[in-house]
Amino acid sequence: MRFERLDLNLLVALDALIEDRNVSMAARRLYLSQPALTGALNRLRDFFGDDLLIPSGRQMMLTPKAEELRGPVREALMLIRTRITTPVAFDPASAERQFTIVASDYAYHVLVAGVMQAAATLAPGITFELVPTDRRAAERLERGEVDLFLTISTHMLEGHPRRPMYKDEHAVIRWSGADYGRELTAEAFLAAHHAVAYFGADRHPAFTETYFSQQGIARKIDVRVPIFSALPHAVINTQRLATMYRRHAEYFARFLPLTVHEPPVFLPTVTEEAQWHTLRHADEGLKWLLELFTTHARRLSPDLTAEPSTETADSTH
Repeated sequence: MRFERLDLNLLVALDALIEDRNVSMAARRLYLSQPALTGALNRLRDFFGDDLLIPSGRQMMLTPKAEELRGPVREALMLIRTRITTPVAFDPASAERQFTIVASDYAYHVLVAGVMQAAATLAPGITFELVPTDRRAAERLERGEVDLFLTISTHMLEGHPRRPMYKDEHAVIRWSGADYGRELTAEAFLAAHHAVAYFGADRHPAFTETYFSQQGIARKIDVRVPIFSALPHAVINTQRLATMYRRHAEYFARFLPLTVHEPPVFLPTVTEEAQWHTLRHADEGLKWLLELFTTHARRLSPDLTAEPSTETADSTH
């Protein structure tokens, strides 16, 4: 589609190129070949009469014109996604729509899987795409590429509404055959070897690891895994320990030889929340999905979700 000689599809390409500053990465994001995206960049350069992105090592530098276009292009695409291409009415029984959700494997096992099971009956035409909670997740919410962003309250974004889902505590897991007593002491915890989870190519630490670091609590870490769900198998048949959110630990303890302990050192309670873009306030499909999430979350934390929540755009980040 063209608008005053500009192919509007090129705006999607420009948005991805500005954010990634790398043709290969932007092409993967858009499910295009690198030559196809290079061709789009060349057409953009012709239209704007500017290089837009200039090669500089592995990434590209934005020209002043590209910096100038960055905000307006994002706003234009958000307007199209939230006000034009999203249907006004939503009937779950007949709707055909895909929801994209950012969620960790922890949130998936504890909450999201149950919601998707219910949706399969209530809205058989609905499909879901799950996106990992890496450093790009927040960008995708800002760009309107995801419908819901599920994470703990300390990682919520500023300026967008959010709703608490459930509270959780920490727990320590070990192989049930490991040489520990019925109670795990602080001395044994600090002397043990540990498995921990880090995320994404930049090995971003989980909240738990960040907290330990902030408190100056040093542990002997000999295994690092890319998802929470790998932690149980990292401790089975070893003397290792791993610290997880309790609901996730108890989920795995139902079918794996694991013992779940109270942490022998203080760890804070966390709150899992759902967040969505502020421009999606009139999206009836998203409202329906939020209510489905709230219904299932109420079973986990009745006190937290018993009353209708007041959506807020504040942040505890």
